[in-house]
Amino acid sequence: MNARTGFMAGIGAGLMAGAFAGAMLPAGRDPMKTQVGKSIRKLGRAVDRAVDNVISEIK
Repeated sequence: MNARTGFMAGIGAGLMAGAFAGAMLPAGRDPMKTQVGKSIRKLGRAVDRAVDNVISEIK
């Protein structure tokens, strides 16, 4: 497995873990108002930028 494939597999696994964690949050509270929610949004933006950079280098 080359480095790019491993990287993309890691990104996919992280996104799946994040989706699972998001599904476990209580529905009654607005999680984006908490510090954890803000951190998750920052992490999501960073992952989006990293994936965009990897994809642009592949092309």
